[in-house]
Amino acid sequence: MDLSKKAFGPRNIYLAIISILGLILVVWGITQVPTYDPLLLFTLLLLLAVASQITSTSLVGGSVTVEVSTAVSLAVVSLYGTTAAALVAASAVTAVALPSLRKNWPGWKGAAERIGFNIGMSAIAIVVAGLIFQAAKTALAGIPILAATIPWLLAAIFHDQVNLWLLIGLLHLQNKIPPLEIWLEHRWAIPINVLVMSVGGGILAVAVQQFNFLGIAIFFLPIVLSAYSFRLYVSKTRLQMEHLEELVALRTKDLEETNRELEQVSKDKDAFLAVLTHDMRTPLTSIKGYSSILRDRELARDQQVQIAKIILRSEENLLEIVNNILDIEKLQSGSPILLERSSFDLALLMRRTTESIAALAMEKNITLHQEEVPQPVIITADEKQIERVLLNLISNAIKYTPEGGIVNIETGMKGRYAFVNVKDNGYGIPEDELPHIFDRFRRVKGHQSKAVGTGLGLAIVKSLVEAHEGEISVTSKVDVGSTFTIKLPL
Repeated sequence: MDLSKKAFGPRNIYLAIISILGLILVVWGITQVPTYDPLLLFTLLLLLAVASQITSTSLVGGSVTVEVSTAVSLAVVSLYGTTAAALVAASAVTAVALPSLRKNWPGWKGAAERIGFNIGMSAIAIVVAGLIFQAAKTALAGIPILAATIPWLLAAIFHDQVNLWLLIGLLHLQNKIPPLEIWLEHRWAIPINVLVMSVGGGILAVAVQQFNFLGIAIFFLPIVLSAYSFRLYVSKTRLQMEHLEELVALRTKDLEETNRELEQVSKDKDAFLAVLTHDMRTPLTSIKGYSSILRDRELARDQQVQIAKIILRSEENLLEIVNNILDIEKLQSGSPILLERSSFDLALLMRRTTESIAALAMEKNITLHQEEVPQPVIITADEKQIERVLLNLISNAIKYTPEGGIVNIETGMKGRYAFVNVKDNGYGIPEDELPHIFDRFRRVKGHQSKAVGTGLGLAIVKSLVEAHEGEISVTSKVDVGSTFTIKLPL
């Protein structure tokens, strides 16, 4: 009798209702698949929703999730309707739930409950949001500006609240937690979710309407990259915090010193987050601004192509930030760096590299002067990686030299080594900061307002030079300039 009461308790009845409603909506969406035109584009959006769900980031012990797949679902509402959006939303949460269930198997009953409730919660929330979107679109049809903005905002708000309150209902029935208490605990995440869903969904829908398949590449890939960067940062921060806990446990006898180290690491973490956020905001702002132009203006085809190129360049900048984060971990992990060695002329490589970055110097009216090299400087090294080193040093010299300055570049041989000197008459580096200039995430305090950067470039340069059994050094004086020197074996 007790088992029967438990099986038909409020919690299980609630779970069953939400799960059944979700499955009905998904099945309805599946039956409508033949009407989705074009079907290939719908399929691509579904796959992208699944892929973007993988980049979701759990915060506050996993109780709050920041994700961008909801933006795809809302865009599908505009392009294909609510049943299609329910199918997309359910597919995304299911694809991510299955691998996590394999890692922590709760049994068949628990797995069915979790998948069923996730499908129901996501499908119901997007259908309600879709109905609100369509109703607002109809009501505001006579006011184009409002019709292009308000429906997206209302749909995102309703989606977030329906999704949250469905979860609150389960937590209340399961753990007897007061609903308002749960809502207040999670209310800080509401603006983030609403902004991501409304702005992201709206711009993605406009991009697809304007550029079809290309629109997805223009808009969606940069957003996924930024979401992945955020997830990567959170993961690294968690690992750092775990490592800090180990340090505290090992150094309890010297508490004062440990506290100082923890404070410094925390400052570095916050500084890196601030720089990373700033660096990512610039290309994202460009993407948002030009996407708004595509949405709001009738443009000629050549203008559309030009804007698309700008947006793709912003995407490349985001990708470079992500690659730098990944590269620095790989380079400084202690694992040997695989080099593709070949013989080449270092002086010729320096000349090509200088020519490729000359436009950056011209923008600041900076003179790039390369000393004449009387004979070839032949070394055996990874040409691509050495080019990366040279490009980083020269671009740094340009960034941290005021307008009208000079950057001198010298290449030559001395004994058993080839050398490169990159000298500028820029801002210079304070003496007390010179020992840390090659540390990752470290930037000269006085330079942070003069140029953007993640504090990873010189750390990558040092790792690559040392992988070639070379040396790198720097001399500098404030308001006089800096000279970076690398030595590579012949």
